[in-house]
Amino acid sequence: MKSFGKDRVLAAVAVVLVVAAVIRGLFMIGPLDEQRKRKFDDKRKADLQQVVTLIDYYYSTHHELPEHIGVVFKETGINSLPLDPETGESYSYRIISADTYELCAKFSMKSDDRTDFRWAHNTGKTCYRLSVRH
Repeated sequence: MKSFGKDRVLAAVAVVLVVAAVIRGLFMIGPLDEQRKRKFDDKRKADLQQVVTLIDYYYSTHHELPEHIGVVFKETGINSLPLDPETGESYSYRIISADTYELCAKFSMKSDDRTDFRWAHNTGKTCYRLSVRH
C-alpha cells in the first residue's frame, strides 16, 4: 500500500513539472499572437529587401527606375509580386527622383533589430526612402 501512495506523489510531481515547463516555455517565446505578428513583419522586411534588389538590377539595366514594382518582377521572370502576408495587399512604391524612391509597408510591431538600422520600423505604416546603387 505504501508503494501506491508513493507512485501517486511521483505522478503528481511529474505532472506539475511538465505543466511548469510548458508555462515557462510559453513565457520564453512570448505570446503566440506576438510571434505571429513578428513572423509577418519578418516576411514584410524580406519582401521589401527583395524588391530593392530587383529595383537595383532594373536600374542597372535600364538606367531609370521602373514605373511600378510589377515591372521588375515580370522582367526577371518572377510571376508573382510579393504581397503583405497578413492583408494580401501590395506594398507601396513611389518614385521621388531619377534615382530615389520610396517603399512602404504596414508593420504589426515595432522592430527590435538593433543591427540593421536601414530596416528599423515602428508599428503601422513605415516608408523607406531609398536610392538605387549605381
